[in-house]
Amino acid sequence: MTGRLGTLLRRHRTAAGLTQEELADLAGVAVRTVRNLELGRVARPQRRTVEELADRLGLSESDRSRLVAVARGGDVEDVEDVDDEQAGSLPGDLADFTGRAEELGRLAEEAESAGRAGAVRIVVVSGPPGVGKTSLVVHAAYEQARRFPRGSFFVDLRGMDDEPTTLAQALDQLLTALGVAQLPPSTDARLTLYRTLSADRRGLLVLDNARDEAQVRPLLPSGPGWLVLVSSRNALAGLAGAHRVPLRELTDAETHTLLTEAVGGGRIAEESAAAVELGRLCGGLPLALRVAANRLAVRPEWSVQALVERLRDEQRRLDLLRAGDIEVRSAFELSYRLLDGPARRAFRLLGAVRLPGYSAPVVAALTDEPVPVTEDRLDALVDAGLLTAAATPGRYALHDLLAIFAAERIDEEETATDREAARERLAAHLLGRTAAAEGWLDPACPGPGPGFPTATAAVSWLDTERPAWWWAVRYVAARGRHHDVLAAARHLYWYSDRRHLAVPWDELFALGVRAAQAIGDPVAEAAQRNNLGWALHLVNDELDAAYAQHSTALALAEAAGDRRTVGWSRCYLAGLLRKRDDPVATAQAVEHFRAGRELLLEVDDKLGWIVASYSLSDLLRSTGQLDEALRMVQDAHDAWASALPDRLSSRPLRGWMRLRLGLLQADCDRFADAEATLLAAIEDFVAGDDPNGNGRVHLSLAEVLLRAGEPDRARDLLDRATSLLEAVNDVPSLRHADQLRAQLEAQLR
Repeated sequence: MTGRLGTLLRRHRTAAGLTQEELADLAGVAVRTVRNLELGRVARPQRRTVEELADRLGLSESDRSRLVAVARGGDVEDVEDVDDEQAGSLPGDLADFTGRAEELGRLAEEAESAGRAGAVRIVVVSGPPGVGKTSLVVHAAYEQARRFPRGSFFVDLRGMDDEPTTLAQALDQLLTALGVAQLPPSTDARLTLYRTLSADRRGLLVLDNARDEAQVRPLLPSGPGWLVLVSSRNALAGLAGAHRVPLRELTDAETHTLLTEAVGGGRIAEESAAAVELGRLCGGLPLALRVAANRLAVRPEWSVQALVERLRDEQRRLDLLRAGDIEVRSAFELSYRLLDGPARRAFRLLGAVRLPGYSAPVVAALTDEPVPVTEDRLDALVDAGLLTAAATPGRYALHDLLAIFAAERIDEEETATDREAARERLAAHLLGRTAAAEGWLDPACPGPGPGFPTATAAVSWLDTERPAWWWAVRYVAARGRHHDVLAAARHLYWYSDRRHLAVPWDELFALGVRAAQAIGDPVAEAAQRNNLGWALHLVNDELDAAYAQHSTALALAEAAGDRRTVGWSRCYLAGLLRKRDDPVATAQAVEHFRAGRELLLEVDDKLGWIVASYSLSDLLRSTGQLDEALRMVQDAHDAWASALPDRLSSRPLRGWMRLRLGLLQADCDRFADAEATLLAAIEDFVAGDDPNGNGRVHLSLAEVLLRAGEPDRARDLLDRATSLLEAVNDVPSLRHADQLRAQLEAQLR
């Protein structure tokens, strides 16, 4: 009878939400006593011990008597079907059940509909291990039990066990709960009887922890008016007619409530910041949070911060998220061990590189398998609850704690050589795609690169996979692969011009500078210093640091005799000098622009010459030389039309020229022409997916309308410009926007 006693004691304890340590503390016995009783290692337990445990579990009189009878080794009729105890009644509800208001609302609607439905209402609650599926369906069953006066029934299908509940075992439980005293001899006969009985009544049935659809289908009641709540790590897509409720992690607010109720409001209120971090370290996963809360509850001398500091160490986190026999790692292992070998390998290889999201091509590079095969592996991981399908089709997310578990598995089951080979494959894939994307973004590129059908697709890939390719750049840099670093910096320059905040561009181009120095290439170093100066200037607004980089680039290029890089360096320096707002600096800026423009023309760098021309026109406009400024812009536009391919990648370049032309038209009081030109520039920037240029031209159009005496229209455009410029952190333009807003308010007064 010791095995039956252990089963019954364990079920009452878990229903009460207690760990073995907590129950032992409450009953005043050693934790090993509780553990040995549950494992069936005690042949003759002391009656007093069992009674004390029963009292601390808060059992009803009948449950208490039954537990004591089992401990005494009572007659078979006293203890018959202890393993089936849960079929006739729901397990204990969690006293501190927290959150899930939206999900409970949906289940309440399903319960109400069940009374009116002409068929069984089935709801599948799915989600990753530890997300609280069982807690939700049990809590919902308690809330809705009043709607089903003829009975609420519960069967644990043990889908994650090595030996799940069989159909015969489940039917025995259900028929016994339905009042059948004499069970038919065969499974088929019992199934027929179950269908007959369930057709004549309505009720609520909880099928917990289902492995697959085959476990569930035979147990569905045959009559109308039933609500069946199924919990599973699998969404059970093959279960026809089922409504599905996928569970997410708890929000910060829900996490705070759970910790408050489990640990005590005073402790959590005193360390609210630590409590927030604790919730995030647990990934909002209810199982992990309850383990953490239990550790704090049984250790009142611990501060929340003390536990947080321990959990920050990812190497120890899963070890620490264990309280008695409740363990987060074990919940993950149950799903992992049920996967087939290839799916297990795909999961653990995710631990090779921690990313916020994964796509099938990224995982295929890690596993060295075709993308269609990888998609099947990912579907298996989603079905097992080890991976989450993201809102964006084809994207997947790995929970933080599961990422730690994957890293443990890869360290345990893959050799160091295989782990590094997976990372090498991924880096090669990502940097290769980055190179292909450049062909769509460089305005001077003779043709698009292979691998992307459109410029929009190339930019979209760079946006979506930004954390991955940024990892790849740092990966090759850390391994001294200097040529790969330089190639990546070159390939990403035109993307940086469109996405100022995508990554820390100053860090990336600094890597390029160091790579060029390492291989002894002064021309490459000068080019990367110019890129770095650009980032320091336009992204970071660090003008002096940018000037130092461009000055060094100019000296390197002159010493190497590279006239093209000299030309670009002079233009970059001119752009910085014009911001100093003094006549000497302005004169130097004009000199640099003119010299740089001539050099770029001599080396047939048409793109550089165009940029230098319209940038010089900007400076000439500021000094009142409107005729020459107009000629410069017109020359640049003519060169764009004849020398560069008319592709989306070159549209922003035309947008910058139109922006200058529109401002010059406004200077000549041609406000209607200026507005039309600037609206055309907006079309260019939108088509070329350049949010920085889009923000700048909106700002210029607001300025033109303000000068034309249309403050109401200017205000709307200024609001839009500010929003766009804030998104790209264009600090200088935002300052100009503030100045225009002050002028606007003055004009409106």
